[in-house]
Amino acid sequence: MLKIKTLPDEFLKTETDLIVVSFFKDVIPLKGDAGNIDWFLNGQISNLIKKKKVFGNFKETVLLSSMNKLPTEKILLVGFGKAANLQSPKLLYIFSSIVDIVQKMKVRDFGISVCIKGVSDSEYDRISGDMVEGILKGFSKIQLSESDWTVKIAEEDKRRFLMLNRLMKHSVETFKERHQIVLEG
Repeated sequence: MLKIKTLPDEFLKTETDLIVVSFFKDVIPLKGDAGNIDWFLNGQISNLIKKKKVFGNFKETVLLSSMNKLPTEKILLVGFGKAANLQSPKLLYIFSSIVDIVQKMKVRDFGISVCIKGVSDSEYDRISGDMVEGILKGFSKIQLSESDWTVKIAEEDKRRFLMLNRLMKHSVETFKERHQIVLEG
């Protein structure tokens, strides 16, 4: 069974086994959730970038420990390439790929946030819609009856949380017909 929960909370307070965070090749210094995590981890991500061990290239992944500074053990950084190149096909592909990566890690409870903040409502709606569709596409390849999955999507902005929740309900209807899914929000 798959549970997708939208939470009206700060993403970094989400209790889960793993949080998935996007970062971009051309956004330096790090901003948003990646920047906040970097701060919690005393600049660990920035140091990896300075040492040219991490670049933010499209679909690049880095697994980090939270060092007990967040309510999760593991952090999966996923490179999204250049921020200006956030087109729907790429977003659908990368969010579907994230589900594949998480499945290979044998993590069944993970949190994820909308990959970019500070955009217009219409752009947020498009990006969050692509995120939800990509996640559902990733789960469509998995036998959901074999194990339980929980995906937590946090959005602390109340207005955008309502947008995300409405979008989730709409997107999940088609998926529900083919798979066992529970939507909580």
